[in-house]
Amino acid sequence: MNRKTIAFIGGGNMGEAIISKMVSSDWKGNDIHVIDHNEEKLERLSSEYGVHAHKEPGSWLSEIDAVVLAVKPQQLAEAIKASKEWIEDALVISIAAGVRVKDLEAMIGHNCICRTMPNTPMKIGLGVCGLYSTPEAEPDHRFIVKVFAACGDLIWCTKEEELDGVTAISGSGPAYVFRFIEALTEAGLRYGFNDVQAKRMAIATVLGSAELAKRSGESPSVLREKVTSKGGTTYEALKVMNDRHFMEMMQDAMDACKKRAVELGDAFHESVEAAEK
Repeated sequence: MNRKTIAFIGGGNMGEAIISKMVSSDWKGNDIHVIDHNEEKLERLSSEYGVHAHKEPGSWLSEIDAVVLAVKPQQLAEAIKASKEWIEDALVISIAAGVRVKDLEAMIGHNCICRTMPNTPMKIGLGVCGLYSTPEAEPDHRFIVKVFAACGDLIWCTKEEELDGVTAISGSGPAYVFRFIEALTEAGLRYGFNDVQAKRMAIATVLGSAELAKRSGESPSVLREKVTSKGGTTYEALKVMNDRHFMEMMQDAMDACKKRAVELGDAFHESVEAAEK
């Protein structure tokens, strides 16, 4: 693949996570541009990754092959408006939760678009990124994969609405896992371990269990059963979880997350419609 250039509109946590993995693979910092209003952030990104830093979009954007909209949904309309005249021929990649292709098309003026839903473990190359693209963006799939490949597992969605499910499972999923680690750590402190010991036990338990689930050919339910002897200690712990409807609670939590993603998309759609009137 010939060298191509890419611009990130937004240099926040997720944008930086993607950039850091790109430059640690086979991307050159000289081929990456970042637009952000925060000068301190731009200086750090430029120094650390060798990227081009810009406070504002400009005519130079018209020479860029792909643009990543790496801002929150609430900032997206302003970001597109500021750069629209220069991205008419660029592949546009959005990481904004909930914002749908049809609304991006209406604002950008073309339909060569890929929506993505990454997560924060992408920072260490162990992320999950859901992707959905328009037919017009299909010729750019190899390029899109090149952007995200070093970040972790890529899940291509055949229907756009599947991205809301990705948001609920892997997009927000790290927060669920971190919450569980918090619970294990707090238990360790209650049982008399110091902070370092409690944290080590919690993280190692989650990390080891996840790696076992990954390597084993058995389902998580079978692996759980192998740890659980009827009348034993694990059995009693899981009984409390079952009595308190742990599985239903988790499903409700993910349903709430998915619903919020849809609501964000609806709100953005309403703002696009209002702007067109």
